[in-house]
Amino acid sequence: MEAGKPVKAAILCLMSFSVGAAPPPGALLYTEAPQYDPQAALGGGDRFPGGAVVKVLSGGTSRLLAPTLAVSADAALSPNATTVLIAAKEKAGQPWQIWEVPLAGGAPRQVTFGAEDSIRPFYAAEGKFVYARKTARGFGLEIAPLGGGSALRLTYLPGNFLPDAILRDGRVLFEAATPAAVRDLYTVYADGSGVETRRCDHGPDRHSAAELGSGDEIFQTGTGLARFTSARAGQLEVALPKGQYLGPVAEADSGEWLAAYRAGGADAYWICRFPQRAAAQPVKVAGPNAYQPVPVRARAAVPYHPSGLGDRVGANLLCLNAYVSKTERVPTGSVAEVRVWSMNGRGEAVALGKAPVEADGSFYVQTPSESPLRFELLDRAGKSVAAEKGWFWARKGEQRVCVGCHAGPERAPENVAPLVLLHTQKPVVMNKPTE
Repeated sequence: MEAGKPVKAAILCLMSFSVGAAPPPGALLYTEAPQYDPQAALGGGDRFPGGAVVKVLSGGTSRLLAPTLAVSADAALSPNATTVLIAAKEKAGQPWQIWEVPLAGGAPRQVTFGAEDSIRPFYAAEGKFVYARKTARGFGLEIAPLGGGSALRLTYLPGNFLPDAILRDGRVLFEAATPAAVRDLYTVYADGSGVETRRCDHGPDRHSAAELGSGDEIFQTGTGLARFTSARAGQLEVALPKGQYLGPVAEADSGEWLAAYRAGGADAYWICRFPQRAAAQPVKVAGPNAYQPVPVRARAAVPYHPSGLGDRVGANLLCLNAYVSKTERVPTGSVAEVRVWSMNGRGEAVALGKAPVEADGSFYVQTPSESPLRFELLDRAGKSVAAEKGWFWARKGEQRVCVGCHAGPERAPENVAPLVLLHTQKPVVMNKPTE
């Protein structure tokens, strides 16, 4: 695709290709709406107060994906590029629900039901899909079979959790805003285990993330874009034309990026493609008032990860060295104990108990599962040396090992046996808080 020139019309009209046929080149799914506020859902508001519709762009023309539905958004394409998951309303005033629609045209099929909103769906492994459902504690992640069946919760904290993507390794990439922290990016496995932050730096507000072909993750921060790459512990700013970017970025087959963009002083956002030459200007592809681009192309299905969770009560958590931290210095020898905190049913912090910390900084505890958790390091006088600012959770039967406190996911552990396991293989048990 030559920089600076409009997208050429596809020879085959998208509406005419059959199920299983190769998608026409340049085809694109997007959301058209007079107003889009990605943050509105975090406060219980409407992201599309003026309505929205998912459209299919092909051959220079657009059509409605689901004309029988009153409102639709959040398009996610199946790996074989034959069906699309959307959040939609059959009639105005109804709650958002998840629907599946044939890409080539056909009747939509509702796959979630209830009195609360369900939004932001993505195809997962094993014929399942991930989405966010609104609860009394905020939006929480769930995974459910497309053919029907019980949903499984993936998040266990108060706050708002919204899926951004299913990574190629099968994990769910999501954004979270909790009462104790600004929005940031996290991953979790499809059984709700292994939750971790993408970068443990308490950085700026991050959201609307996507995975690139390189394995990097690109996301919105402020009105601009930044990215994570595996070689760097922090984020890298992205050099793009000045203006405002809104919502997720997608990657075209050519390697160019697609994003909702408006230049300074412009009123409307357009889906634009950004040529790889740094000096090139963005080229309008769809719009005005266009958001959430999704290129129409087949891709490999994400892998299935067998769950390692068992039936044992609680979760076993092993810290190799509490003195390892990239956010604050913990003086060697200053820590005597770790205090474990949780929350009661009213959202109040409750101390579950304490466990000794060995000379090498290691400790081993068993905590309640599916409950908010955080650690606090104490000196010999019982005073706080360092404490986690946010909360995490662990699933029933989960066994997790961390390198240190706020060490970050890119840190590898030393090849040594922690002292705590040389003394005992039984964790210190922390009881679930009473109401």
